Amino acid sequence: MGGGPYELYRERYGAEILVMRKATKNDLDAITRVIQAGFPDDPGCNYKFPYRDKYPEDFWKYTRRQYEEYLEQPEKFAFNVVTVTNEEAGLDDLPIAIGVWDIAVHIKAKGGDLFIDERRDGNREHMKAYAAAMERTFAKCFESYGKEQLHLWMLVTHPDFRQRGAGTRLCDWGVDESARRGGWVLTVMASPMGRKLYEELGYVLVGTDTARVGGEEEHVVIDALEKPVSQHTI
Repeated sequence: MGGGPYELYRERYGAEILVMRKATKNDLDAITRVIQAGFPDDPGCNYKFPYRDKYPEDFWKYTRRQYEEYLEQPEKFAFNVVTVTNEEAGLDDLPIAIGVWDIAVHIKAKGGDLFIDERRDGNREHMKAYAAAMERTFAKCFESYGKEQLHLWMLVTHPDFRQRGAGTRLCDWGVDESARRGGWVLTVMASPMGRKLYEELGYVLVGTDTARVGGEEEHVVIDALEKPVSQHTI
């Protein structure tokens, strides 16, 4: 039982054993379930994928393929999961939270268009507007740091396993890795909902943008936050 050779951290939470480890392709179904359960809380999910209830098979298929792409680019993305083992509940090394860090922002990711022209669960114009706002925000707030930054790309915890510190542990990985690299800055773009967590972890708001199509009332606010890390943190 447990995280095996990829284990990065272990702690006990009541009857549960929580382990942070590297994600593998064997985790993809569980990772997809975490995203399906936890990501809809983020306003960006409803904005980009408003038809996911009508086409659940597309939301599953393309979410799984998206995270498979991350796993296939270890030179670009550090992909960690927190898993739970609970013998009483019959859970063994089950991923309950995921954290994806862009560790090489100067390298262009392969794929990355979220399969916009294939999927039926998404609003294409909203997806394009959201991607454009993210690109603008990154250029405006973080581009000056060059490659010496670690950018938190995605952080999601399954709703049934929140308030256990899993998200914090996945964020702490970035602090440790930054210190190991000599104190690279940590950057993240978040919804106002996610902003609260990052500010509690010491991130500071440095900019805001909005994803909006034309004169539509519907929109999503994107906050840019950063956190400097000392190379002596470890």
